[in-house]
Parts: sequence; structure tokens; C-alpha cells
Amino acid sequence: MKKRLKPVKKRNAARHKPSGHGPTQQGSDEQGAIIKRGRGLIKAALVYPNTYKAGMSSLGFQTVYRLANQIENIACERVFLPDPRQKVRQIKSLETGLSLDRFDIILFSISFENDFLHLVQLLKETGIPLRASDRNHTHPLVVAGGVACFLNPEPIAPFMDLFLLGEAECLLDGFFEQFQKADNRAALLSTIETLLPGAYVPSLHLPIFYSRPPISSPSVPAKIDVQYLDTLDRIKTTTTITTSQTAFKETFLIETLKGCPHGCRFCTAGFIYRPPRIYPTETIYQAIDEAKDRAKKVGLVSSAVLDHPDIHLICQYARDRDLKLSFSSLRADMLTDQIIEILSESGVKTATIAPEAGSQRMRDIINKKITAEQILHAAGRLVDKGILNLKLYFMIGLPFETDLDVEAIVSLTLDIKAVFLETARKKKKIGTITLSINPFIPKPCTPFQWCAMTPEKVLKHRIDIIRQGLKKIANVTTNFESLRQAKYNALLSLGDRDTADILETAAQYGWTRAMKINREYCDRVIYQEKPRPGKTCPAAPLPWDILRHRVRDEFLAREYERSEQEKKSVSCPMTDCSLCQICISPS
Repeated sequence: MKKRLKPVKKRNAARHKPSGHGPTQQGSDEQGAIIKRGRGLIKAALVYPNTYKAGMSSLGFQTVYRLANQIENIACERVFLPDPRQKVRQIKSLETGLSLDRFDIILFSISFENDFLHLVQLLKETGIPLRASDRNHTHPLVVAGGVACFLNPEPIAPFMDLFLLGEAECLLDGFFEQFQKADNRAALLSTIETLLPGAYVPSLHLPIFYSRPPISSPSVPAKIDVQYLDTLDRIKTTTTITTSQTAFKETFLIETLKGCPHGCRFCTAGFIYRPPRIYPTETIYQAIDEAKDRAKKVGLVSSAVLDHPDIHLICQYARDRDLKLSFSSLRADMLTDQIIEILSESGVKTATIAPEAGSQRMRDIINKKITAEQILHAAGRLVDKGILNLKLYFMIGLPFETDLDVEAIVSLTLDIKAVFLETARKKKKIGTITLSINPFIPKPCTPFQWCAMTPEKVLKHRIDIIRQGLKKIANVTTNFESLRQAKYNALLSLGDRDTADILETAAQYGWTRAMKINREYCDRVIYQEKPRPGKTCPAAPLPWDILRHRVRDEFLAREYERSEQEKKSVSCPMTDCSLCQICISPS
């Protein structure tokens, strides 16, 4: 059936779906879902290319759903990766059961690169031509956004008609306005980049490949400016739909700030969102008041939740309203007695801290500005308040890492265990220390974007160091991320448009065969260091250089040099961009 790009405008009615009336078992206990019915609606499928539980745990995904449905003529429905336990995989919307290929627009919301493969699988299973060049006006317009896309959209660029790059609040209204105005698909795609900042039509650009010289296209802007809100004064980001089927159970999530001031050199949040922006305290109070009527627990969410200047006032406001609290992240150096007391009162049994590295040398290299003393002090106080289990995040394979740095992970864990034992004896209980060990993956838009991933043989050796050092230690468990999966993720993080061919092969035959067939290309992307800007030579262009973020490569390169020198850098003050002179600079 032929789809019209511009349906007849007509007023419509929206209703919120009550608990227990979903068309499938997924989401059957939801509160807050929206169903729009009426003629002339533009039907948009908001697709999270992973499970319902993963998608509904994403505050960004829920925000896009709410914003899209606030637009009068848009009916936005959710689609998720089918449950693998289902005998028949049906790729249909949760709200009305409409098949994915029957929508006018498909909006992929992608938070993590490892979901790129799921995106390919969903399109293939629905029967929609995978490549944008093979689709026409009878097919839905396929659009993608989310943080994984505005880090590096190129591995999936051949599959996309259009990207919306940046924060949804800056893009959705303008996109749907242009969609409704356009006479046809070709007219929309040929003009939207000039009308909507942050729109990226891959077919209009000559891509950057690792193995070919770059060529500029004179007909379109050389770079796409990723869009960010200047201020959070007029918005709030909270849970739209509550359900028990999420990682946070029936917790009402409230975002407290965007970004992170600390600038850990491996982490995208400290650079792509620089400078961090803080939600006004009054806005968070209003969100807590809303939460009081919908849940018994509030989850405060951000990359650096304890860095909100009024975090203690916010916590007290929630406690005064008999709400339990949880936090998305904790820094050992910011765990005050009040925060630990709140965790204990809220029934938290396991606290998570991310030292990232075992030695102080490595923590200086990655700009993780915490000390072993702060980590040990935090561990002791947590146990003293009855939080008996501790989860520790570490990375291996970091730039400039040696075996001695990995041995320091063992030493730090043993020191933490000693603190646990000393405090636990008073409580006559002892908990468990769980290590989560993840291989370092270079990420675009960070000071380590030019680095190579550490070879698998070296990573296996370093895993053995940790296993041997902790194998006889009671109440300590270790979980290691799959090295094979980490390699796939590195390819998807760093790849150019040739990666799309590998994704197609992997969707049909599996990752092992896909990477074996393309071993030379994969090794070049994953294991070769990229030339970075220096005093004598310019950097080679990278695939994601089609995008322009607020932070420039010159600053990232300086941060890389400081890591070589084992020097820390100060955190972003979150007050005046002129202090660092990088976030607002001439284009």
C-alpha cells in the first residue's frame, strides 16, 4: 500500500493507556502510555533496537516518546526487539499492534553501538529494504538519533535516510514541521539540512574512509553541527511511563544534570556534553512532587549525579515526602554521610563505585581524580551503614597501561576487602565484593579517540593476572566482559561506512564469519592507532569528522598529551565557558 508523505491534517484525540490493557504481555502494567487515534495522523514508530526492559529503562527514549506525542498531528508508538522466547517474532508497535512497515516514519533511538546490529535485523525481518538507496516513497522514512549516532553515525549511514543529531528537544519539532511541509521524500531530504540544524542526510555527503583519501562535497555544509540546549531552565526530563518491567523497577527517574564535569579521558559524557548543564533545583522539586503521586522511589539520574550543587537539598526534599532515593552513579570522593545515610534508609544493599584503574598512575593518565584513600574510606563508611555489598568497575587495556597497573587492581581489591572485614566484624556480617572488568574501547570525541584497542592476547594475559591474584579470596567475585563482544563494539564505535557491509554479513551469518571475511579492514579499524594532530603534521580525518561538537580536536589532543605526561586536568567549573575557552569558539 502506498504511503503518503503528507497526510491530511485533522484534529485527533489522545488517551493515556491504563494499567493492564496493553496489546501484548510486555508493558501490561504500564501507567502513562499514550494512544492517539484519528484520521490524518502521521504515524511514527519510535524504535529502541533492544528489549522492552532495556528501552523502558532509558530516560532518553521515554523523553522522545513524550515530546513526539505532544505534537498534535503525530501519533508516536513504541517498537522493541521481540522477546527471543517468542516462537513467532512479530515486529509491531506496543500501542496498537501496527506492523513496523506500516508506519510513515521509523525513528530509531540508539544509545549504544552494539544495538546497530539489532537495527539491521529489525529492518530485514520487517521486509523494509535495508539500504536507503533501495527504498522509495512506498516505504517508511527511516531516521535515527540518540547518543550513539552523534558520536559516530557512519557505520549505519548507508541504512539511514536521515539522522537527527543532538538533543531531541532541539530537533523533533523542526523535523516534524519539515516532514509535514514537504511534498515528497526527495524534496524533504534535499532541503532539510539547510532548514534544520542537526539534520544529516548521508546520501548528500561523500564519506570519510580509513583507506581512501577524503573528498569534500561542495553542495552541502562541510560539517553537521550537533545540537545542544543552551539551558535547562525551561525543560524537565523525567519518567513518562512507569512499569515494573525495567532495570529500575517502579522507580520514577529524574535527570539532574546533562554531562559530567570531571573529564575522564576515556568517557564521552565529559566531552560531548561540555560544558555540563544543571537543571534548576525548583524544576527538580516539581518533578519530585509529580513522583510522589506515581511511585514510592525516585531515581536521580546523570553521569555525575552528586555534582548538582543542591544535591543535599534535593535529597532532603524527597525524604520529607517519604520517597526512597537511588542514584545512577556514585563517586567515592563525593559520598557524604548524608548520601550514605539516604542509601541505607532506601534499602540499598549494593553500592557501585568506579575506580576504573588500580594504580594512581593510571588514574592520573585517565584523569580519574580519586585516590585509593578516598575509595577505601568510602568502602568502610558504606559497610558501617549496613550496605554490605560493593560493586567495583575497572578497565584493562587502557593507554600506557602496564602489567604493574593491572596488578594494582588486585592490590586495591585486597585493601578494600581488608576494610570490609574490619568493619564487618563489628556488624557480624560480611558482604560480597564484585569486580566488573571491561576492556577499554576507544570512543569518538574523547582524548583517546586516536588510540588503538589493546590486542586480545595482551588482554587475556591481563585477565589472568586478576584471576590468579583473586582466585583464592573469599567473598570476592570477578565478572569479565567478553573480549569478543568488546572487539565487535570497538568496530562499531570507530568504523566508517564500510562497516555497514560487515553489519549486513553479521546479520545473516554471525559476527565470527563477518569479521573473518573482513579481517584486514577490522584489524585496521580496531588495532591501528590513528594519526592525531601534532606540532609538525595535521591529523588524518576520522569518519565522524563529518560532525562538529562544541569541543574541538585541538583540545582533545592537548588532553591526550597530558595523559602521556601522567598529568591530571581540572574539572569543568560549570559556570563560565570562557574559563576553558574551548566550548564556545568560532566554527
